[in-house]
Amino acid sequence: QLDKAHLLNICAYNAGWGPFGEMMCKRFGYDKITTATSGTESADVACRIARKHGLVRRKISADKLKIVGVGSSYHGPGTGIWGLMDRSEQRSSYGLDWTSVLNFNPTTNSTLEYLDLEAMRVCLEKHHQTVAAVIMECLHGTSRSSEDEILYARGVYDLCKKYGVLFIADEVRQGAGKTGKLLSFYHCGEDMKPDIVNMGKSITGGWYPQTFILGTKDIMSLVGPNECGYTFSHTLPALTAATSALGVIDNENLLERAAQIGKKWRAIASRWNHPKIDYVSSIGADSNMFFHDLQRQRVAALCMFKGLFVNATPGKKAIRLSFAMTMTDEELERGVAILKEALDTIDTYGHIPGEVFGQD
Repeated sequence: QLDKAHLLNICAYNAGWGPFGEMMCKRFGYDKITTATSGTESADVACRIARKHGLVRRKISADKLKIVGVGSSYHGPGTGIWGLMDRSEQRSSYGLDWTSVLNFNPTTNSTLEYLDLEAMRVCLEKHHQTVAAVIMECLHGTSRSSEDEILYARGVYDLCKKYGVLFIADEVRQGAGKTGKLLSFYHCGEDMKPDIVNMGKSITGGWYPQTFILGTKDIMSLVGPNECGYTFSHTLPALTAATSALGVIDNENLLERAAQIGKKWRAIASRWNHPKIDYVSSIGADSNMFFHDLQRQRVAALCMFKGLFVNATPGKKAIRLSFAMTMTDEELERGVAILKEALDTIDTYGHIPGEVFGQD
């Protein structure tokens, strides 16, 4: 019966977990691995482990220990990590504006803005003795130049190495080949190796919710029994999905395909020179389109009615275009044609159902 059960909880470990964990550690160059279900959980686990490392290895007192995030990052609204993201009335309404989990300089109260390396330098120079870790999404894919993002991520990593602070790479959104490399921080140089990496979403091909957290033996060995377990962690469907997804990425050369898609898309967008577009950011198969004075929800709603799904990027005058790495050139061209048609004709429409989220 055990061989037939597909959704066991953590009271019963399936035989595939050991070999799978060994494969993942060898592939990504780490010593140990643990699992969670959602991206938020994985970031929480990574920060929890880093916190224990700060307490045990670096002897930081619990009342002073801090985990630092970066402006404009998204790690999820979990109780233990919401503070890593930009301050908001929503978070304050839950009483979660903690000073131990933050993305601003405790001295100046200024947000550690993404791409502002000097702000991070000043913060760590003064507070590194109480900062257990810095966690960030290395590449946001929202800047005019991806090179600026690469240099910033590398700069933050180097600062962490200088001051003995753990560096956590959150690869939930940009990992699994989306940027043209298996993990986005690979763009930052072969000698960049975060202390902890959490990854999810596309790592299982979007088929099953599962995330993985990898790290070195010195850090991960601090985790004791039942300290990071989740009900449906490392189930057989999860391990099968992740193994299959990685196999498809390898066998179908999807890393190269992601880079090709990005190159083709940038060439098409540059020819448009559209008056409504401010700029288009792109790295691999991940892209964002920023507008001058156009409501992102309105664009997304019109595209949906025309047969194209795009994401109205929260908090920005932009839509996110997540190109499937398996799409053909014909599908790419058909999709961008719908997008251009939507931009060309959007002013001729009145109200578009769906443009006001939650009211249609």
